Amino acid sequence: MEESKPHVVAVPFMGQGHLIPFMELAKLLASQGLTVSYITTPGNAKRLEPQFQGSNLDIRLVTLPMPSVEGLPPGVESSDNVPYNFFEKLVDSSHKLAGPFEEWLEQQMSAKEIPHYPPAISCIIGDMTTGWIHRSGDKFGIPIVVFYTAGAFAWSVMHSVFNYMPQKSVEGDDELFDVPELSFDLKMRKSDLTPAQRDPDSFPRWAFVTESINQSMEGRGILINTFYELDSSGIHQIRSLTRKPVWSIGPILSPAAFDDTVIDRRFINSRGKAADIDEEECLRWLYSRPPQSVVFVCLGSQFILNDKQICALATGLEGSGQAFVWAITRPQTEPKPTATEVGLPKGFEERTRDRGLIIWGWAPQLLILSHPSIGAFLSHCGWNSTLESVSMGIPMITWPMIADQPYNSKLLEERLGVAIRICAGVNSVPNEEEVRRAVTMLLAEEEGKTMRRKAQELRKHAKIAVNKEGSSFTDLQDFVRDMQQLHQNRIGMPEFEG
Repeated sequence: MEESKPHVVAVPFMGQGHLIPFMELAKLLASQGLTVSYITTPGNAKRLEPQFQGSNLDIRLVTLPMPSVEGLPPGVESSDNVPYNFFEKLVDSSHKLAGPFEEWLEQQMSAKEIPHYPPAISCIIGDMTTGWIHRSGDKFGIPIVVFYTAGAFAWSVMHSVFNYMPQKSVEGDDELFDVPELSFDLKMRKSDLTPAQRDPDSFPRWAFVTESINQSMEGRGILINTFYELDSSGIHQIRSLTRKPVWSIGPILSPAAFDDTVIDRRFINSRGKAADIDEEECLRWLYSRPPQSVVFVCLGSQFILNDKQICALATGLEGSGQAFVWAITRPQTEPKPTATEVGLPKGFEERTRDRGLIIWGWAPQLLILSHPSIGAFLSHCGWNSTLESVSMGIPMITWPMIADQPYNSKLLEERLGVAIRICAGVNSVPNEEEVRRAVTMLLAEEEGKTMRRKAQELRKHAKIAVNKEGSSFTDLQDFVRDMQQLHQNRIGMPEFEG
């Protein structure tokens, strides 16, 4: 029975924005009858184990020792555990896992008649930032598929921006330039890009990112956590560039997320780390608010906002007079800094107590976004957050900061009409009046209702895409069939001799 199942190995980058979608991918593939080995490190395994327990899915967490990285504190195994200035060290050092990974591969491929051993490896599924797996795959003769945890539109535009650098053709930040080599028309400004991307000559890791983008086009094909009705222009572009299979199989969420009859919202599981608020307490507060009356504010786990940024957001939220849930990440120091020490205006919590809920740390984001009281989402526009918001039919207020986030924001705002941008960049400080105006517009004005109707239409398309005969369901079945064919080819190969 074991030998009849394809066996895929998932190798994500060590960051919550990658670990979470790879975890959901593992569940999805295992639900389709595949064996999945999920490669991670001991610290990350502790976070992931509760997500797999009790699922009865054939998912095997494989823990490899985390190599020491010069300049990183001991025990750091995920990008959300370090300040952003350490993030690049973690990215650059991810290739150090290649040695332990290849030792594990050799053990797998040399095993003979071991009870309960997983079947022969059919394919390795890597990340855009784990390009070293291509060498490992070549070494052991295992096909590689790359899983994009970003969207197709963002990937397509980044491919052009990093390879052709069209932003160098203009001087001013607000001067329009054409993005070349796309199958769709797109104009951008330097102000649409992150500060690092505006000036390639001043970004020391430009060559590394470009190589990672181009390397991700190698291999057997590409999986993308997106759906055709949201991201068709990007999907077509990637297919045109690669001339290889491109399987759009998203949004990869629990089926309960699309079930409007769910009463106990705890079935819509939070993802990632354990929440820093009791979920019952959070739900009680949300149920005390009218439908579509609350803005959820969460800018990801990677950045700790400075006091000026937090003060500007707080002042704008207070000035709007609207209800809010705000997840604030504060420095991991002892003793914990107080509210005023992290930038909240004096007396802010008391003045907004009747309409505001502050979560200090990790929030159960999907649980919150799925609640009927939520009417808007102020986000950094990471792709996981973007997909969750779109899937729940929630319009967005965006503050893109790094990587693919500016492109996600542009897709939502200019091409889909379900978002408004208030700020851009890690070090930027939002205008208090812009925050107030955006929150008020989305929650209390006609323009916000129009955007919400468009967002609800996208939710309908997302639900159709993942259901039987939908675009993502069809692509998923195509991918599973491809893995089954690879498996049949694989089990006929001679034993590996290390």
